[in-house]
Amino acid sequence: MKKQFYLSAAFVTLALAASGSPLRAQDSSQMAYAPEASAGAPKAAPKKPHKVWTDDDVTLVRTDADKFLDQKEAAAKAAAATTTAVAKQEKSSKPQEHVGAPPVLSNPKSVDDADRMVAWEDRDLAAQQEFVDKLRTQLQQASPEDRDRIQKQLDERLKIVEEVKKERDSLLTQKTTIEKKAAANASTDAPAAGTPVAQ
Repeated sequence: MKKQFYLSAAFVTLALAASGSPLRAQDSSQMAYAPEASAGAPKAAPKKPHKVWTDDDVTLVRTDADKFLDQKEAAAKAAAATTTAVAKQEKSSKPQEHVGAPPVLSNPKSVDDADRMVAWEDRDLAAQQEFVDKLRTQLQQASPEDRDRIQKQLDERLKIVEEVKKERDSLLTQKTTIEKKAAANASTDAPAAGTPVAQ
């Protein structure tokens, strides 16, 4: 009988140990019965599982499409930087306009004024032409996506160059008119030959 008692005690102990071990292995938030919940405490929302980060080498996982997108992003950033640099250069090359005042480079009063204005237009024309040359170089080296944008900028700059040439030609015409008027005034101011000079 002692043997049977020991066997039944061992069996009960083993059954209790087997049934209790899964409960101890579980987290308290996953248990069906929580002693804190029965005490009337407010129920907290279940916790979200934490993300596990590994030491995998992500560069090995990247596809060709990912690499293409990175190259496209880098090209877009470079194009944006170029556009910003061009805009800064344009802003610095444009003369400040005075509100309500007539344009500075029109209607010269003397031949010296006309010469100064023509020299200014020549410098502006040289700067504009240099910028057009840079845009042409960029257009030759540009990717197909950027060619339309650069071509549009080039067309706008070529229009500006033509306008500057027209302004310079207009100033040259005004200069010749001023020279003719000055020569005519000089000839009317000088006494004619054989005319007595009033004293």
